[in-house]
Amino acid sequence: MPLSIKVNLRVTGHCNQGGRKYMEDMFSVAYQQTSDDKDLEYAFFGIFDGHGGGEAAKFAKDHLMDIIVKQKNFWSDKDEDVLRAIRDGYVNTHYAMWRELDKWPRTASGLPSTAGTTASIAFIRKGKIYIGHVGDSGIILGYQNEDDPQWKAKPLTKDHKPESGPEMTRIQESGGKVISKSGVPRVVWNRPRIGHKGPVRRSTHIDEIPFLAVARSLGDLWSYNSELDTFVVSPEPDVKVIKVDVKSYRCLIFGTDGLWNMLTPQAAVAIVQAAERHNEKHFIASQQTGNLFQ
Repeated sequence: MPLSIKVNLRVTGHCNQGGRKYMEDMFSVAYQQTSDDKDLEYAFFGIFDGHGGGEAAKFAKDHLMDIIVKQKNFWSDKDEDVLRAIRDGYVNTHYAMWRELDKWPRTASGLPSTAGTTASIAFIRKGKIYIGHVGDSGIILGYQNEDDPQWKAKPLTKDHKPESGPEMTRIQESGGKVISKSGVPRVVWNRPRIGHKGPVRRSTHIDEIPFLAVARSLGDLWSYNSELDTFVVSPEPDVKVIKVDVKSYRCLIFGTDGLWNMLTPQAAVAIVQAAERHNEKHFIASQQTGNLFQ
């Protein structure tokens, strides 16, 4: 029986902590059945790379999808409405994190949590893929041209890096700065000087800390600019929709920078194709160094 999402799915997920002390990467897979329980209304996939603590990544994993699907526009037949629902869902999730901030562990110096997370998601619904993305956890499409035995890779997202032209401009217009530390451009945290007590005022001594190597995320509430009422590290996602070509589309690969720093998109797609071809048990888990799911 064909599913209402109009594609057949098989999902594989893998996480590898590597040499890090903490594991803050998470992924989520969910399906929503139709009211008669015979088909699927949608399939959801998301990947979240936490930093500054795992609280933001866990919150996004637990709540982002639900907040999006509760948006009235999500159930529209118009693509622009669905994309608006995804965009609104990201921003609403971000502000929901703000309301939870007092419950999150404070930093070692006693300041509010600096937890944040990338968030790259896809809904498959009615033969289309709806994408939402903040940060540098990329989504890759694997596809196959007619009469070509090899699958090809096509990025569906673009990393939000502070040094990119549009992001640099947006950061500066939001009252922020970008400073390189050890050769890596980072968004600056205007951190109250260690030992400061009470509210932050104009007279408060501030240290400029090169802090975050992504320009957009959920969380990172330290980046709020009260004078402009905006976040220097933006929660606004890139969104897009593509129609599924069942004849050529072969896989979606979601990976954090732990994967994409080690593999090119084409290499990752080749591994998935090999796994599909040979169907070897645990093939992907034994080959990868980061997060991967097809």
